[in-house]
Amino acid sequence: MPYQYRKSKNQEDSLTVAQQLSESFDIKPYKVEELADVVKAGVRTGEIQFRQLGRSRVLVDVDEWFNNRLMPSTVSIPIKMYKQALYSAFRLVILGDIAKTDFGSSRQRDFGQMLTDFTRGYLGEAAIKVFLAQRFGLKVDLEEKMIGDIEQFLPTDIVRVWDNGSPRAPKLNFSIKTSKLPSMWLDIARGQLSHSDVFCFIKIGLTVDHFAIFLKNAGFIQKLVEIGLEVEEVEEGAKDKEINTLLSAIPDIAPWPAYIAGYATRNDLETGKLVVENRRSKSVVIGGCGYFGGVSAIEVEGLGEIGKEKFLASLGALRWDQSSWEYIINNI
Repeated sequence: MPYQYRKSKNQEDSLTVAQQLSESFDIKPYKVEELADVVKAGVRTGEIQFRQLGRSRVLVDVDEWFNNRLMPSTVSIPIKMYKQALYSAFRLVILGDIAKTDFGSSRQRDFGQMLTDFTRGYLGEAAIKVFLAQRFGLKVDLEEKMIGDIEQFLPTDIVRVWDNGSPRAPKLNFSIKTSKLPSMWLDIARGQLSHSDVFCFIKIGLTVDHFAIFLKNAGFIQKLVEIGLEVEEVEEGAKDKEINTLLSAIPDIAPWPAYIAGYATRNDLETGKLVVENRRSKSVVIGGCGYFGGVSAIEVEGLGEIGKEKFLASLGALRWDQSSWEYIINNI
């Protein structure tokens, strides 16, 4: 099936492609809107190929990409796993010595953003554990993040590999980087590169309303309405109506998708080359894998201006196929 894709209307056309895929295939655990985010990111950084047809693009082999890359690399995050990640993130934010700033910057983050960021990070680690077990029968143990400074968390995320029922230390330092479904780049700070041999990129469909969904599932909406009565924000006699109004506005809890988009090795990042497109007023990195400080471009597709001390790998440059994962299985 041909899929038209206009650069000027990429959001609209990504949604159309996702809708068409949903009519031909089972897209669970993705919702159409989530799949559209994955499609858009994939087209912009070379994961999904296209050919130019006049002013429009026609996407190439989308069905093959969906069936052979996306879905075999997607795991469903069950409710229990989400709750475990949420609790771990909450405890880490409340009790930890983690700086209340973005790692490597001075931009302040509020509680909600930190809770979401760390929940997503925990889910990424859990997702790779499920992926390796389901697809390759490899059991691994993840790093148990103790309450402390974030520097303790850098070297590796997989701390044990099980061989025939016996645990051993991994032979590769395997780092897990987690982001949102629309994300297009594996982004490694220069100072972090030496800490790991492999950098795996996982995209989690954790929606912005995930905490509200959790509150609904856990029965907290009713308690919040009680508070509303107490402070006279809810009128006497309107309690049940207010509860029903809020509950109907919040989606039911459901499994979230986690897309294990692939990985880059340290050598890939150190020796690879980024693809630069010269536009009318500037040069922009649009794909590839390598050191951003080594190119003349000042912007990155989808990221804008970023610090030069970064190693980047686009979705299209990641290792993701069967043989690539077999390398990990055989060497970790």
